[in-house]
Amino acid sequence: MKFHFSTFSACLLLLAVLAPASARAEAPNTGGTLGIYLENDLFAGTDRYYTSGVKISWTSPDLSRLSGTPHASMLLPLFDLLPGVHDTNYQKNVVHSIGQDIYTPDDTETFNPSPADRPYAGWLYVSNGVVWKTDRVRNILVMDIGVVGSYSYAQETQRYVHDTRGFDHPNGWGNQLHNEIGISLAYERTWRWPHVAKRSGAEWEFMPHAGATAGNVKTFANVGGEFRMGFNLPDDYGTPSIGPSSAASTPVDGALGGERSWFPLGFHVFARADGRAVAHNIFLDGNTFGSSPSVGHNAFVADLSAGFVLNWRNTKMSYALVYRTKEFNAQIEPQLFGTVSLNLTF
Repeated sequence: MKFHFSTFSACLLLLAVLAPASARAEAPNTGGTLGIYLENDLFAGTDRYYTSGVKISWTSPDLSRLSGTPHASMLLPLFDLLPGVHDTNYQKNVVHSIGQDIYTPDDTETFNPSPADRPYAGWLYVSNGVVWKTDRVRNILVMDIGVVGSYSYAQETQRYVHDTRGFDHPNGWGNQLHNEIGISLAYERTWRWPHVAKRSGAEWEFMPHAGATAGNVKTFANVGGEFRMGFNLPDDYGTPSIGPSSAASTPVDGALGGERSWFPLGFHVFARADGRAVAHNIFLDGNTFGSSPSVGHNAFVADLSAGFVLNWRNTKMSYALVYRTKEFNAQIEPQLFGTVSLNLTF
């Protein structure tokens, strides 16, 4: 069993490396968009609950057909069957990502965590997905495949970071969720209003979104929106936190793109809200099969975030603080964590 999951984790890493490399090698006019995301509660001076998230994503340039491109993996031809995805009004991209999330209880000093506290858990995954968008609306469908448990290497990652920074080791990782392969399928639709044809000068924009995620890792429906205002707004669909349907920034290209200013620097502030009706969360409810630590989840959870963005030509950098309401009944207080991202379109 140990060899099986070790091999599986290694394959996840290999797939994530190979997919973006193919995109870089084959794109005739552009290399697509690279996104690097880091989330950590260190920004709020804590070390508990959702304590770390790291994600690297690659979004391809605009594609004429999903299954007939070197950017596609063996899963992506299935997305050719999606209704309307090949409408000529849509620009199409494929997405490849790799990520790791780390969860710990509030009390990380004890070797035997309280059964009422959040379980130790890690999640290592790769994603394949497709985006189809216009200058007014974006659809994204993403499949995550990964592993929960010791073969997510969450313990090793946290120990390395704590050693580097001179922090004490959390002592209860021996009680983490056991190994389980996880799969989730997430869809989200985002609108932009009003229609900004010329992205030059002072502007504002509101981007509501709605979606759903299903699988043995997380199952929920979500709705929310982002309001942003500033100077020379980027021609994309906002700045989400790490999640099943998040991907590298997907700028609108070519004839559909808004007219840009001759001045390449832009900046804006934004506020974002996302509410979720949660049916299942493995990191709280415990493993699907067999006994494991669990606390049960709250049915409704919300994220409220605020931050700022700098964009220079094809580079976008952002920082935000995220306030997350309580995810389980015995949680001491809502959580605050920071998120930093860098998106570079080649």
